[in-house]
Amino acid sequence: MQQFLKVIICASIFILFPFLSAASASAPYKTMTLSADGELIETQTAYEPLGRIFSNVEIVNPEDIFIDKKGSIYVVDSGTKKVIVSDARGSVVNEIGKGILGVPTGVFVDEEGDIYVADYEKEKVFRFSNKGELKQEYAKPDSPLFGSKSPFKPQKVGVDRRGNIYVVGEGSTNGMIQLSQSGEFLGYYGVNRTEVSFKSVIRNIMASEGQRAKLFMKTPPAPDNVAIDEQGLIYSVTEGTKKEVIKKLNVAGQNMLSPYISDDANLVDITVDADGNIFVINGAGKIFEYDSYGNLLFVFGGKDDGTNRLGLLKQPSGIAVDQSGRIYITDKELGMIQVFESTAFSKQVHEGIALYKDGLYVQSQQYWESVLNLNSSFGLAHTAMGKAYYKQQQYELALEEFKLAEDVYGYSDSFWEVRHAWMQRHLEKILVLILVLTALYYGVKYWDKKKSILDGYRRQRDKLKKRKLISELLFLFRFFKHPIDSFYDLQRMGRASVLSATILYLFLFAAYLINRFQTGFIFSSYRSGDTNLLYEFAIIFVPLLAFIIVNYLVSTINDGEGRFKDIYIGTVYSLAPYIVFILPVTLLSNILSGNEYFVHLFSMRIIIGWCLIILFIMIKEIHNYSFSETIRNILVTLFGMAILLLVVFIIFVLMDQVYDFVYSVIKEVLLRV
Repeated sequence: MQQFLKVIICASIFILFPFLSAASASAPYKTMTLSADGELIETQTAYEPLGRIFSNVEIVNPEDIFIDKKGSIYVVDSGTKKVIVSDARGSVVNEIGKGILGVPTGVFVDEEGDIYVADYEKEKVFRFSNKGELKQEYAKPDSPLFGSKSPFKPQKVGVDRRGNIYVVGEGSTNGMIQLSQSGEFLGYYGVNRTEVSFKSVIRNIMASEGQRAKLFMKTPPAPDNVAIDEQGLIYSVTEGTKKEVIKKLNVAGQNMLSPYISDDANLVDITVDADGNIFVINGAGKIFEYDSYGNLLFVFGGKDDGTNRLGLLKQPSGIAVDQSGRIYITDKELGMIQVFESTAFSKQVHEGIALYKDGLYVQSQQYWESVLNLNSSFGLAHTAMGKAYYKQQQYELALEEFKLAEDVYGYSDSFWEVRHAWMQRHLEKILVLILVLTALYYGVKYWDKKKSILDGYRRQRDKLKKRKLISELLFLFRFFKHPIDSFYDLQRMGRASVLSATILYLFLFAAYLINRFQTGFIFSSYRSGDTNLLYEFAIIFVPLLAFIIVNYLVSTINDGEGRFKDIYIGTVYSLAPYIVFILPVTLLSNILSGNEYFVHLFSMRIIIGWCLIILFIMIKEIHNYSFSETIRNILVTLFGMAILLLVVFIIFVLMDQVYDFVYSVIKEVLLRV
């Protein structure tokens, strides 16, 4: 009986997958995905190598692959100069272009079944019927708008639902060449942009007019491949750039994806499945899958190291996806086509995405729960779960999910609902408490005026204020109203000491830590779970120490009257607004939603601006400078700080090299001994 079952299973596999030459039990690569904090992490295998097709057909240099809605597979081979056509089961049914094609490098099939082939050598796009009959040739456009000197070297081709043809040509820096069905030149589409870097800006500033003219002649990179989805949207990939390497173009030719979706400069081909998920492959054999919004789902695959293991590639040249979600990849060097099949894990992700994209967040919840059970760090799943809970008005659960997904906008919307519900429950109690406290305040004030009931408290307060250290610390608050007089008292009258300043520096560090780690999630830039106090200490005190040292040295040279002690004390007292007000702002950030973002931003800018004004006054008053001398002193101080940090960095690098040298010498001596 068991033997009979084995025969039945084997026969079923052969019937379902007759085109597979082999199957792999496990993937020879890791599958990565994005965590909520944007880091690549390992996850369950999303696609497994299933085998190869066309193993019995001569394929020399497969350049491109296309799969139509019926499942027919089209492979263009520049080695045999033809297009190989197979049915959905992998059986070859036709060979197109023999004796016509020169070096075919791209293939596309329109909705009518016509086959378009980009021929690099013949400098044409050929259009064949589904039976292989040549119907039309598209040569270089003779339109003056195209340009007589513009090259027409077709590499890839695509056709939209209106019959417009998009040709990716070598050196076509103006974008994809757009032709009508009759061959009329319609214009360029999806032009790339030249990258503007800091280096190029500096070069432009320092260059002469002639050099700037040459820089202006710099052209953007040409697109390298094209794909078209079922809605008619155009996709492209571009090699040799770090920005907008993957583009999803609307009718106007504008990119709908983030320009920083990827920084891979070696992308080879792109395709889109029926659900709008985007698949891209690079020259190293890595396959990237994105959803229709550009969120990275999976990264898998890799370079063949000579072991010829299924799933690894030598020189990938094309990628396509069929209706069942299988991925087909052409390998130009090995002359073969590999097939990858979706696993149960990736199917759960795809089912969830399909519902999520249609706004059916609640219906997609069961799939995302399954995904999170397998990988709790899957960032997109937490976002989807948050929206599902939000849709069901479970706002506190939505808060947790959006926080795990680091989705600030979703968190803000949920927080607003939670806060609104809390206010409805407790607003009456809060108003009563405010009225009671107000009445108590005025009652105590009235009885104190009548009976002096607070005289004992005032005596103790005044006695405490007279203590030297307490008085020096409270002197901080005088800088809010009278900063100029306060710096005079600080320097001439000795109203503050090194001890009080040191204590305030510790208060400053404590206030910074509280602000750093306790600011509300919506306004906080801190996302890491690891805390390094030494690093946080350096963030605060390295710039401050550099400022104090350099300002003292600069002021000594420029006849400044301030001593090192005065600068040390004056600097921390200049930061009085930060020390006093950063804690209330931090507390406020935990009760504000994203709609009140301007309140937090305005408060922080007021604090920083206030500190800078008092610091300016400190430099002017302590060194007895004029306004212009103060400006000059600040600029020279900033320049000196940059030089100091550079010198420290150079010394650190040299010391590190000396340590490595001494260590290697000692190790060599010990080995020889």
